[in-house]
Amino acid sequence: MVRIEAARDLEALWHDASALRAAADKVSRTYDRETWIRFTLVFFPVPFVVVLLRLQIEAWGYYVAGALFLLSAAGLYTLDGRAAARRDRAVQAADDAEKAYDDARVGRID
Repeated sequence: MVRIEAARDLEALWHDASALRAAADKVSRTYDRETWIRFTLVFFPVPFVVVLLRLQIEAWGYYVAGALFLLSAAGLYTLDGRAAARRDRAVQAADDAEKAYDDARVGRID
């Protein structure tokens, strides 16, 4: 009877580990996709407008464009840091669950 319960617990650990790994993979793919979008939104619009209007804007326009560029880069840094932390938490949870499953499968208990 104890062996059947241990097998069920081991199966539950395996199921939890695989579900957490799938969630971590999804979060990682989402992070990768959204990071390229964020980088494009920072490094494309302001320089493109400056190049497009370089003959029409006054000198102060370059200062405004530079400030907008710095603000958008700071926003990217903040958003990317939060997304990276979310991805790292998901990957760490999946790694911890897999380690718990491996330890239970081998019979080690800490």
